[in-house]
Amino acid sequence: MRRGRFLVLMMILGIATFLCTVNLDAQPDDILLDDSEVFTSRSRPAVEFPHLRHFDDAGIECSECHHRFKDGENIVDEGELEEGSAGIKCSSCHKSEAGFRLEPDLDPTKRTLQQAYHRMCMSCHRQLKKENKTAGSVTCGGCHPKKKADQA
Repeated sequence: MRRGRFLVLMMILGIATFLCTVNLDAQPDDILLDDSEVFTSRSRPAVEFPHLRHFDDAGIECSECHHRFKDGENIVDEGELEEGSAGIKCSSCHKSEAGFRLEPDLDPTKRTLQQAYHRMCMSCHRQLKKENKTAGSVTCGGCHPKKKADQA
């Protein structure tokens, strides 16, 4: 009887461990933000986004960056945020249009991809700096470093 309970407990622990591991590996550690359909010409390289650093090290919840709004509320389900899922990429909603502006009152659903990236990243980094916390860059070169001639 004890052995049967032990085996059932071990199976439950094994399944739970598997399910937790699958969710943790939903995204790669680093993501290259390089949508060639939107960013057809640029003066700086694409951003290498340290996803794991934001998610794991900084403790940022998925829904703080990933969003889908309905009636002004973010209704994204973290279960939807697996690699290859429809809608996981910012470019699935945010497209490219001529002109770049960072207007505070711009409807988030109407932001271009570049506006969405810049607004999301820079507003968070600026807020952290105001709180005297470690934050990422808010300058062009901090996120889009130009490559040296010997790296080209």
